Amino acid sequence: MLRLSQRMEEILLMTCKGNVKSSEIAEVLGISRQAVSKTLREARAKLTEIFLRISEILNSDIIRINVNRGFIVLRNRQTGNKIYVLYVPNTGPLVLFSDKPNCLKANVHFCKEIIKAATEWGLISKETTMDNLDQIIKEIIKRMEE
Repeated sequence: MLRLSQRMEEILLMTCKGNVKSSEIAEVLGISRQAVSKTLREARAKLTEIFLRISEILNSDIIRINVNRGFIVLRNRQTGNKIYVLYVPNTGPLVLFSDKPNCLKANVHFCKEIIKAATEWGLISKETTMDNLDQIIKEIIKRMEE
């Protein structure tokens, strides 16, 4: 399955949000520092594995992978188009097949899920308003490209 366990997601997200040390995470979660380190290692490895599997499924080459920010950028071998994959906590990976988003009607929920995940991973700030979803998605893609 292409998902992390809830504990893996929780520890990985806590780590990526800034200067939170393993000992602080351990204290918050009521587990040992070693358990945090082990789970973090396993979470990064499993997320890498998930991203590699997606690149195989989509017949794509990896341009950039960042498990600490929960994304991978791919280039499709047949079309040459870029593909952006963001891991959404409690859901799994979501795929953007274009850098030209269309967040109208049927795609609004999808775009909001991408934006929520990007916020959790620290790609965009929580203060970002949801006024222009297309523009926010473009900003997320820009951050994935940096």
